[in-house]
Amino acid sequence: MARDSARTTPGLPWWTGARFDTQVLVLAVRLAFLGLSFVVAALDPDPRRTVAGALVLALAAGTSLLPIRAERWRHLLPTVEAVIAAVGIIAPPGARESLLPYLLAPAFAAGLRFGLTAALVTPGAAAVVLFAGYAAAGYQPSGLPATASQWILLALAVGALAAWIRRLTASSTSDVMRSYHVAHALLQQLRDISRQLSEGLDAVAVAHGLLHTIRSRLAFGRGAVLIRSDGGHLVALAVDGAPDAHWVPTEETSLTLRDALADQRAVTAHGRFGAGVPSDGTPVQGWQAVYPLRVGDRQIGAVVLDGDGAPPGPALITDVDAVVEDAGIRLETALLFGEVRSLATTEERRRLAREIHDGIAQELASLGYRIDDQIANATAAPGLAADLRAIRADVSRLITELRLSIFDLRSEVGTQTSLGAALADYVRSIGPGIGLAVHVILDESVDRLPIPVETELLRIAQEAITNARRHAGATNLWIRCRVDPPFAHLRVEDDGRGLGPARLDSFGLEVMHERADRIGATLSISPRPGGGTIVEVRLGDHYSEISATEQSVQAAAPTGSAGANPPGGTRIAAAAAEGGRHGS
Repeated sequence: MARDSARTTPGLPWWTGARFDTQVLVLAVRLAFLGLSFVVAALDPDPRRTVAGALVLALAAGTSLLPIRAERWRHLLPTVEAVIAAVGIIAPPGARESLLPYLLAPAFAAGLRFGLTAALVTPGAAAVVLFAGYAAAGYQPSGLPATASQWILLALAVGALAAWIRRLTASSTSDVMRSYHVAHALLQQLRDISRQLSEGLDAVAVAHGLLHTIRSRLAFGRGAVLIRSDGGHLVALAVDGAPDAHWVPTEETSLTLRDALADQRAVTAHGRFGAGVPSDGTPVQGWQAVYPLRVGDRQIGAVVLDGDGAPPGPALITDVDAVVEDAGIRLETALLFGEVRSLATTEERRRLAREIHDGIAQELASLGYRIDDQIANATAAPGLAADLRAIRADVSRLITELRLSIFDLRSEVGTQTSLGAALADYVRSIGPGIGLAVHVILDESVDRLPIPVETELLRIAQEAITNARRHAGATNLWIRCRVDPPFAHLRVEDDGRGLGPARLDSFGLEVMHERADRIGATLSISPRPGGGTIVEVRLGDHYSEISATEQSVQAAAPTGSAGANPPGGTRIAAAAAEGGRHGS
């Protein structure tokens, strides 16, 4: 019997989740009692009489092995076994009380295999045979009836216990299957419903749609949808009406936001977020409002708005609050769907990486070794050897491409791995094999973008790096990643041949545009001054210029040379920024 704690049902003993073969367990119990019977027979003062009864018990045990397929007849096998055993115990010339313990075996088998009814019927049938045989044989008065009654009652208890074990294990298995049925039904419903939703299940799109709906009712200057991250911080999922994110309030800097979240109600106040109180005593200009995002009684975030002029009136506040309340379940559903989609995508990428590594990569490696053998044997034909070396070079190139593809598939963003960390790990992994001097600048805020957004940015960076590696013929590669939620800036730059004519069978650029559109970012691809290509992704308009720190890193490796880095080297710099941000 093998213990499998992963299948244990909460609230039940650990062995209800154990895996065991019922037939093997019943056979082991039956053989144990049969062996005990033969030991008792050997110790009996009249062994011939007891051995004869033990042989009958062996015959009774053999009935359990009959190849009967009909279920209704198999239910009778323990009862038939108990009846034959009772005959062997009570048959003349004398009762064999020492063999009564064997009756526990068929009772246990009946309960474990067929349930409580069979567990009660089997000892009952044995009792009828024992007492009827005792009366018919006319034995002298003895203690047999009392002893037999005790063993019959014990057999009933053992059978009931076995039936209870059977029920618990069946309940554990049925709970597991029930969970799969529920999951199957929910996934089917999710598939059907997601096809009917007008806004889809993209969290960023839902958040932007919410701000658009609010703007149609309330003319605000700046607005943002904030979502509670896994770390407990409020991060901006969408921003409207502002070129940067520094105005977005936090629970530490905004009393209005704290009051709204604490009271779970909409709160308005005079003054715009981050404006402060005028030192000359003039009235505070503008207004600010916070609307908690709720799903039932649970808060998932907030909508923050501000603008010029007078604050909105009570009727307008109530109207916007109703819009935000209705949007809560839509936004939470989109976030949950994004998590499920991310998990499924990650698992599929890992599976593909395993299949590539264990399948075609191994086959190509074996092919390369065979070509090496042929090169060694082709000394008499120099032309053939040269051709084989060319083929070997192509195979080596394909193996390298597969290895880099595996790195692409395994690189991922997670709750513990930010975009910058994942990008740095990816560059370190592929750096030695791509023959480029790679310069990386990472500048990340303490807060993070939603994981689906970071994932799309990582995939865009991987595609841009792959294009530069395969087609550009570059010497240097510059990668800049700056994140200040809800804004981000990703720039991949090389000093290669530049943009060539588009190929009909190439979809890399199209895929990058699709990924950027999915998260509401803008993607631009342009020639680099001095030669090469620049791929740039902007999420929001916060970043528009390359910082002096980035310029100095680029200057360290001029076009056409590896600078301080040898080909295949990787330089990762952390660019610290103001406002409490830190480099990765």
